[in-house]
Amino acid sequence: MMAIAVFGDIHGNLEALDAIIKHIKKNRDIKQTYFIGDAITFGPDSSACLKMLKAHKIHCLMGNHEQRMVKYDKSIRTKTYLNNEHIEHVFNSLDSDDLEFIRSMQLEDVINYKGFKVAFTHYSHDAAGAVREDRDDFTEKTLTKLFSYLHADVVFFGHIHARKIIIDEQGRSFICNGASGCVKGTKTFYTYFDINRKLGDDPNFDIYRVDITFNRRKFLDKLEASDMPQKEQYMKFCYGVGAKD
Repeated sequence: MMAIAVFGDIHGNLEALDAIIKHIKKNRDIKQTYFIGDAITFGPDSSACLKMLKAHKIHCLMGNHEQRMVKYDKSIRTKTYLNNEHIEHVFNSLDSDDLEFIRSMQLEDVINYKGFKVAFTHYSHDAAGAVREDRDDFTEKTLTKLFSYLHADVVFFGHIHARKIIIDEQGRSFICNGASGCVKGTKTFYTYFDINRKLGDDPNFDIYRVDITFNRRKFLDKLEASDMPQKEQYMKFCYGVGAKD
């Protein structure tokens, strides 16, 4: 068997990232792993997350949060949920190797997998390559329009932190992976994807959420001890806790 692991939106949660990579490495069926963007911000370990992804040679795509660190910086002032002080704090925590790694990331990758075109991206982007910041309604019509330029049978994307799947009338699958770093319990996750013919001649998509326990207490302790701007807001919004847990 040959399967693909997909995850994204780890957002500085090194403990969740470590648990995911260790679990994937133990699964001999998984031959390819895609990280679909947003390794940084919110959590306390943006630089460490980038370094871990690079060290394990994970195929990483650029998210809108990475993009803010290297280009389109004028857009920062328009954001209400991520202020300039937070962006500056994260930027100053990154070294030159981190920024070089970010610049090396693709916006998307489309592969031929067992006869199907499968696309991986953080989210839709405009003609200039800027990842869209908006989160449109999650409907068949909207997704077909947003990702039409990929010409893919299956599209994996992140950005919208809630995990959802839609199959349009043409049989195209749109899989929003959800946020593996912004979780409100002790479980993180990745998606296991394969195409098989177990049920007959026609191919079937196997799409499973694989839940994994991570050290949430260690993660929250580091976040509480950090001097990161807006951390109380993110602890509630992203991780479901107040200043203390």
